Amino acid sequence: MEQVNLLANGDFDGDFYAYRNDEQLEVATAWGPWWLEPGDGDPQWKNQKPEFNAASLDERPAQRVRTPYATHTAGLWQQIPAAQGNRYELSVMGQAWSSEDETPGSRKEASDVNLQVGADPTGGLDPSSPLIKWSDPAQPLSRWETLRLSVQAEASIVTIFLRSSPSAPKRQQSVFWRNAVMLPDGRFKRSLAIVGAGDTHITLEPDHPQPGQAVAVLASSMRNHPFVELRVQRPDGRLATTLFRGSSQEDDRTLWRYTFTPDVEGLYDLRFVGDQGARLLAQRLVRASQQTQLVPSGEPRQNYRRVYVLLPPTATEKWIVAAARGSYAGRYTLGFSADDAGVGDLEERFVLAVNPHHWPGILTSTWFKQHYPGASFLPIVANSPEDLESWLKNWTVDD
Repeated sequence: MEQVNLLANGDFDGDFYAYRNDEQLEVATAWGPWWLEPGDGDPQWKNQKPEFNAASLDERPAQRVRTPYATHTAGLWQQIPAAQGNRYELSVMGQAWSSEDETPGSRKEASDVNLQVGADPTGGLDPSSPLIKWSDPAQPLSRWETLRLSVQAEASIVTIFLRSSPSAPKRQQSVFWRNAVMLPDGRFKRSLAIVGAGDTHITLEPDHPQPGQAVAVLASSMRNHPFVELRVQRPDGRLATTLFRGSSQEDDRTLWRYTFTPDVEGLYDLRFVGDQGARLLAQRLVRASQQTQLVPSGEPRQNYRRVYVLLPPTATEKWIVAAARGSYAGRYTLGFSADDAGVGDLEERFVLAVNPHHWPGILTSTWFKQHYPGASFLPIVANSPEDLESWLKNWTVDD
């Protein structure tokens, strides 16, 4: 089966846009530009801010980065979702023109251009970070060369960087990029949800939609991210139509509201992104199915007491392990869905909501009384996974 490129717009085809409304920073959709500023005492020609624009070589599209009569240390970046521990293989084609001659592609008195591809396995956005793993510098003067890199993810997001750093100022100083491909090395694992910077996450209503059923999407963050949008990829890989319903500020969080309607069965990939898709702020996968949906009632095989430890969308693996350890003696149910926690026609339903302030404003006792009457809601504020584990081990129903 053909593997799917994890990078968006790896062909640098289609629309280019002015990054954050700067007309000199014209980059391909889903990519962002970066550059390093000159240091104190550097000559005027060193490390200048490049021009970024669309180009065509061999009648095929490419991204160009240029600093005529100057040098730069600059390139492009894009964030992709990853699974911690997975290995990924990156390949990108690059070409550079470096010459004192005005003829396109001339190599007269060329300098080294030092093209590299890199990846920050922790998802950082600092192009000078020591955490970035870089390929060896390449000198593809007036010819295409494929640069390659293998990296192991250390977080749920990996950031890809393309870099060029010419050694000397030249009349022609242009770098071209195309055919960027990122593939998993081995079995590809996908996380159901990714929580990004600023405690940014996505919640849905309903959680389990049917085809043709409108879905309300709420993106929430402690940061007011600029230049954001929601992108929903259909099961066939095409983008679904999304409608922006406005943003608001509630307490210490910014909320963005959207709607979309899944039209066919299958897995939908929801991404709350910045900068035309270059920055991944949060991700959520949801499957649309014709199967019967959860409802606020339902007769169990036998009546029993259920204790549901409800973790917030921000919970990491350490919090999940701590919750499982704390719940072991009492055999509590563990999960992330507020609907799963409240559903069921049981005489005793306890919802132990861990750090409910990490939810985007809906996780309250009033919400449960409205949607799932009879559920006993108990908020738990834990400062660390160890505190949560200890609290669960010592809690009893009679507390």
